[in-house]
Amino acid sequence: MFRIYSACHGTQLLVIQHLRRHLQRSPAREFLIWHPLGNNHTIDQFMRDIVPTAGFDDTLDIRDFQSFQPRTQGSLTWGLEVVRRLRSDTDALHAWMAMNGIDENNMELWTDEPIHFNVIFLRGMLRSARHVKIPHCFNHEDCMSTDAKENFEASWTAVSPARKFLFLPWQRWTSGVDLRMERIVYDRAYTFASPSPWSANSLDLSALIAVDAFAGTYGGLPQSMRAEVDKLLAPIRASAKPLVLLLLFGLGEDDAFRTRYQRAVARLFTEHAAQLQGCSLVVKWHPGASGAQEPLLVEWLRTNIAAQVHEIRHPLNLEFMLPQLRPDYVVAGLCGSLPIVRDLGAGRPIIIAEWLDQYLAERPGERHAVTQFLRGIEVW
Repeated sequence: MFRIYSACHGTQLLVIQHLRRHLQRSPAREFLIWHPLGNNHTIDQFMRDIVPTAGFDDTLDIRDFQSFQPRTQGSLTWGLEVVRRLRSDTDALHAWMAMNGIDENNMELWTDEPIHFNVIFLRGMLRSARHVKIPHCFNHEDCMSTDAKENFEASWTAVSPARKFLFLPWQRWTSGVDLRMERIVYDRAYTFASPSPWSANSLDLSALIAVDAFAGTYGGLPQSMRAEVDKLLAPIRASAKPLVLLLLFGLGEDDAFRTRYQRAVARLFTEHAAQLQGCSLVVKWHPGASGAQEPLLVEWLRTNIAAQVHEIRHPLNLEFMLPQLRPDYVVAGLCGSLPIVRDLGAGRPIIIAEWLDQYLAERPGERHAVTQFLRGIEVW
């Protein structure tokens, strides 16, 4: 049997490695198809560091596929160009599969949600394979997954009749890639938390969200990466208590998000001065951060906040650092790491009120799901 995994982000690759290390599977030759999302340099380097020693029988980097190339055509010719690119990418993938002797009819395809091209394309092309859904990250599936799936499906099905009944069928016939949303179903789905809405056959892996399991996967990462992380965390572990972790979303290129974080952190240190007195504040960059605004935020915090400020720029997920860090508080927006911190008892999870209020203002229909998400999480 053959088993193909796909990832376009370090978190997805870590989920795959976590499953491969701890989940009992039937014997198979295993392969990875990957690319760095948006050609992000940090994501690219992180994945390049892991892939060579990850134990796959072969890997395929698809960043040079035609579908990723810049669009230069106008609206009249773009439809033809899309099909040409899909056909070219299909031929390239078939050639790689043939080189490795991969039989689609005796294959499992392990992917997360059909959000990014690597999943949409592979699922649309490899229709005879058994499709297995894996969690997008370590807190999935969660109480918000059903709403996310419904919103995602709505965006796919809200197409014009001409596109649905003319262009898309022609695209399928000429390219060999079936992108219909109604065909995107999974034979089985693994979940670290709530039952998966993506398959009638949902399999619970919540036992793998455990300190020992994360430590085992961490031990399987490249030795050079572990040495780098251990060196980075050593001075933080020795810093003053309480230890407060601030988990950042990507701050983007302009100063809008950064200034919002500055106001929010200043408020927290005013309203909770007694709890945070003498603390060490550790700023954890988002794994896909561009780095344009993050250094400015850290500099501002060091100047304006009464705390010893550290930063973690490494893209490794927090879950694998928690056993060493042992934080007292973990502060973030509506971040998937907070339920894991809660469930592991690895500090007090805190959600920043400003980020919560903005999320609910933009998505009022998700209030019930967010309320469930907040179980055991404090709002400051």
